[in-house]
Amino acid sequence: MGFSDVLAVVGEEIVLLKWRVLVVACFLTFGSYYIYDFPGSIGTGPNGTIARRFKDNHKDFTQEMNQALYSVYSWPNTVLAIFGGLLIDKYLGLRRAMLLFTGLVFLGSALFYVGVLAVNYPLMLFARVVFGLGGESLSVAQSAFVARWFKGGRGMALAFGITISFSRVGSSFNFLFSPKIADHDGINTAVFCGMVACIISLLSCFVLILCDVHAVKTGYIKPEAHENEEEAMKLSDIFKLHTKFWFICVICVFCYTSIFPFIGIAKNFFERKYDLSGTTASNYISIYQFTSAGASPVIGAVVDGIGRNTLWLIAASTCFILVHFVFLIATIPAPAMMSAMGVFYSFLVSGLWPSVPWVVPENMVGFAYGVMTALQNTGLAIFPLITGAVLDGYVDSSDAPTPTPAPAHHVNASANFMALLGNQSTNSDSSSSGALPELEGYKMTEIIFMGSAGVSLLASIALLIIDKRGDGVLTAPASQRHHHVAAEKDPLLNAEEA
Repeated sequence: MGFSDVLAVVGEEIVLLKWRVLVVACFLTFGSYYIYDFPGSIGTGPNGTIARRFKDNHKDFTQEMNQALYSVYSWPNTVLAIFGGLLIDKYLGLRRAMLLFTGLVFLGSALFYVGVLAVNYPLMLFARVVFGLGGESLSVAQSAFVARWFKGGRGMALAFGITISFSRVGSSFNFLFSPKIADHDGINTAVFCGMVACIISLLSCFVLILCDVHAVKTGYIKPEAHENEEEAMKLSDIFKLHTKFWFICVICVFCYTSIFPFIGIAKNFFERKYDLSGTTASNYISIYQFTSAGASPVIGAVVDGIGRNTLWLIAASTCFILVHFVFLIATIPAPAMMSAMGVFYSFLVSGLWPSVPWVVPENMVGFAYGVMTALQNTGLAIFPLITGAVLDGYVDSSDAPTPTPAPAHHVNASANFMALLGNQSTNSDSSSSGALPELEGYKMTEIIFMGSAGVSLLASIALLIIDKRGDGVLTAPASQRHHHVAAEKDPLLNAEEA
């Protein structure tokens, strides 16, 4: 295909309604991503943080308490994201489900603001649970919405790359602006800005619903499957999910747990490793977000043109192992490392999420994304607790303004967690002061992240082998992929090839 042909394709595509709708769809998860990383951007540190507000009010806020804000977001979604998929495919339908989920995200952001305002940690935990009920299911709905509008035409990987990368812009804005707002106007104002971001997502949801209704009425897209009893998903269809889908889920879990939990501790890690201020460290983290936002559409377009999703997944897993290994043994400048992470993240999202519609029936796409997100959140619930417990074990009490004797034994994570629900003091007094863990603690977490990415690599290789032994749709070049799907659905074509 020559350059003139490429321009012709772009000219044909750019005027289509689906690309204009995609612009609005990008804002659907903007608010949820903005507030998701509040624990990473304004959770702990000496000034302008939630930990400082708690300390000023004579209350504890440890590293483990901060990481628990990630975990309680994820724990409900180890199950409920599946029900979110069922609500989309079988019960409510995509439009009403999106409205429900964006409403829960906004409610969670409002409750978290009240919790910070009142210095009430149990309320903050509850707010993160409510936020989690909507946040992950909203991501499921966004994926189902993109698949609904783009499958069967050109640009599905590009569309996924754009929406997912733009969602990370929300997280970038958080790391870029929230610490500045907290330093200048106070932590309460910084959290309030998260509510505003969630309102933007709520408004975009209303626009998408109107666009979807219009598109169905004009015949641009088909009605939702749940509106047709013959096409609607049946619960017995759950057992028809292909083995390849389950390996995609394994890759999703372990590759993401090598990324997001790292981002949650990266600010403090950079303060230790590179001797940076909290604001500068947050700015460097945002480089990863902006790089992935810029690279994902480009990589997505390349994946659309080349295909071979399994090879992109192998490349992503390998690259994340190397990134964490470099963080462990070398001192390459943080901006360069975060830029590389952003590009490698683009490999992952462009190869991973568009793979699902190729291996599951059309009437189960929402449910499949729900299962995948639920399993992903199982990992994202466990890993922050592990990293938080590891880091609390490396906090030097001599850094604390009010040192206490070292405990005779380490308090286990579950006991600590029960204590934090009541906002009671534990043996981690030094970490509640805002003191940062020693660099050795962060090196231990890097080893954990390398192991997680290693499991993802093994699963990616297994997926390649299984796919090659089957229809090969995930490993096929883009030019052959639609032929693979047609052959699978058309027995006559299979017979001719035989």
